[in-house]
Amino acid sequence: MRSPRDQTAGRGRLGVYVDTVVDIGHGDEIHTVRTNAASLAFLTFVCEVGSSFPGLTIFARQSSNAGADFELPGRPGVAGLPYYPAVSPGALATNALPTVRAMWRHLDDVDHVWVFGPHPYGFLLAVLAAARRRRVTLGVRQETLHYFASRMRPGARRTGILLAVRLLDAAWRLLSRKMPTTVLGTGIEKTYGGPRTGLYPMSVSLVRHSDLRPAGPRRELTGPIELLAVGRLAPEKNPMMLLDALARLHSRCPGRYRLTWVGDGEMRSAVHERAAELGIGDVVSLPGFVPIGQELMAYYRRADLFVLTSVTEGLPQALVEAQANAVPIVATDVGGVGLVLDDGRAGVLVPSGDAAALAESIDGLIADSARLAALVERGRELAEMRTLEATSASAAAFLTGGTRQKG
Repeated sequence: MRSPRDQTAGRGRLGVYVDTVVDIGHGDEIHTVRTNAASLAFLTFVCEVGSSFPGLTIFARQSSNAGADFELPGRPGVAGLPYYPAVSPGALATNALPTVRAMWRHLDDVDHVWVFGPHPYGFLLAVLAAARRRRVTLGVRQETLHYFASRMRPGARRTGILLAVRLLDAAWRLLSRKMPTTVLGTGIEKTYGGPRTGLYPMSVSLVRHSDLRPAGPRRELTGPIELLAVGRLAPEKNPMMLLDALARLHSRCPGRYRLTWVGDGEMRSAVHERAAELGIGDVVSLPGFVPIGQELMAYYRRADLFVLTSVTEGLPQALVEAQANAVPIVATDVGGVGLVLDDGRAGVLVPSGDAAALAESIDGLIADSARLAALVERGRELAEMRTLEATSASAAAFLTGGTRQKG
C-alpha cells in the first residue's frame, strides 16, 4: 500500500502506462525489467523521469515469450497486464475484464498515473485512477491518425478502422481538456489546442551531457560519403524513399554514397529486395537494432550525414542523437521534425515522399561546406539544451505541477 511519506512535494510513486510488452527477470538477489526493441528507448526515458519520484511502476502487457529482451535501467516495478500480441477488437474485448482487475489492483501501489494514448485501455486506466483519487496525466507520443494510416492498406476494413481511430483520438483530445497532458512536439501540441495551460510540449532525449561531441572540423569528404538512418524498418519510417533517393545519387556517381540503416522491423526483407532491384544492394548495410550506448554512438560518429524519411513523427530522438554527435541532417518536414531542426536552421527540411528533393538536398548539402558547418553548429547548440538530464527533469517538474522549461 502507499506510504504517506512518499507523497512529499507532490512526488508520490509514479505509474506509467504504455501499450507495450515487459517482463521481469529474477536473479539471486535482485530483479530486472526487460522490454522489446521498439519500446526500449522511450521506456529508458520514462525510467529517467521516474528517478525523480519515490518509485516507478510500469503498466504494460507482461509476457516472457514476446521479445522482451532488453533490460531497463533502475529496476522499476511492473504492473503486469494480460498479454495480447496486437491490438484488435477481439483481443481488446477478450482481455478487458482481466485488464481492469489488474489495473485496479496495481493502483494500490501508485499515487500518480501517466497514461500514454490514445488507447482503449489507456482510457480505462485514466478513469479508474481518477475514481481512486490518483493524480492523472495524459501523454501523446505521435500523430495517431497519420501513424495508423501509414501502416494500413486501402480497403473497406481500413476505412472502418480509421473511423474508429478518429473517434478514439477525438475522445482523447477531449479528455486532455480535463487533465494535464504531455505531447511530443509542437505539431501535436497544435492538434491538442495548444499552446494552452495544462499542455506540455515535451522533448525526449537519451543523450547525456557527457556524450556530447564537439562541433569541430569534420573529415575531408574525399572517399565514399556515409549516410546514416536510425529507426524501425517500418512503413511510417518510409525506408523506400531513402532507397529511391540513394539510387538517384548512385546513378550520377556510382559508389560515392553508402547507406547504413540501424534498426529492425517488418520491412527488413522488403528493403533488401528493393535495394537489389535498384542496383544499390552493395552500398546498403542493415546491421539491425542497436540499443542506445557506445556502439550506437559509434555509428553516428562514423557518419557524414544523417537522413530521416518518416511520414509521421512526434519529436524524433534520433535527430537529437545526430545533433549531439555533430552530424549534419536532412529530414522530412513532418510532425515535430521542424522543431528539432529549428525550422531549417539546424538541418535541411524536405517534403515527405519526395525522393528527388531528398537526393538533391543530400548532394547540395555535401557540396556546401559552409552551410553544412552552420547547420551542425546550431544543431549542437540545441542538443546541449535537450540532454537526457534536462528533458527528463523538465518532464518530471511538469508531472508534479511545478515550473518547467518548454521542450
